[in-house]
Amino acid sequence: MVYLLAITLAYLIGSFPSGVVVVRIARGIDVRRVGSRRSGATNVFRAAGVPSAVIVFLLDVFKGAGAVWLGMWLAGRAVEASWGILWPFSPEMVVPLWAGLAAGLAAIAGHNWPIYIRFKGGRGVATSLGTILPLAPVVGAIGFLIGLLIIIASRYASLGSMIGCCCIPTGMILQSLVFTPLPLLTILYGALIAAIIIFQHRDNISRLRTGTERRLGGKRGQGDRGTGGQGDGDGR
Repeated sequence: MVYLLAITLAYLIGSFPSGVVVVRIARGIDVRRVGSRRSGATNVFRAAGVPSAVIVFLLDVFKGAGAVWLGMWLAGRAVEASWGILWPFSPEMVVPLWAGLAAGLAAIAGHNWPIYIRFKGGRGVATSLGTILPLAPVVGAIGFLIGLLIIIASRYASLGSMIGCCCIPTGMILQSLVFTPLPLLTILYGALIAAIIIFQHRDNISRLRTGTERRLGGKRGQGDRGTGGQGDGDGR
């Protein structure tokens, strides 16, 4: 029961449509009718500018981090206080790390497919980053910086987002070999997060290969025509 509670609360937290709310307040428009029609920070940038995009990015990061912390806290408190929500598991089977990872995945699912706005959200990059920070903060920070540098250099938000997230499992392995070992389950979680991000960017990958992906600050490319903005390089 404690796992179900953590997953449910994390999904509801992840579903909070920060992009829709912030753009509505800043510009009075629906971000889902602009650009890629997604609610991530990249599309918010195009719809409402840098300040709104930064606010949305931070809110999405906090959603992921908060969900993991909440899952771990719930599991830890449940065992310490012998709450009835442990059923059907014994106290030995309620592991805070497991609850945190399950909550992290639920928050990402909530962001990507939010119940509040008809299951049409972002691509989960910022929320995924947030779930990594409580587990491996240095690795998460390095992955973010690498992704940001690639975005600045190439102006492809999708490319930087994918490479930055793919650095997470690699960084976790290096940390475990050289510095502080991480649980194998955490490393597997990092690999799963990278796979989810790649899957969410499959249309961007296709446009990157054909040279029709839209750059940040650039004009709409060939991939945008007649698609309602589907050629937008939304990486968030």
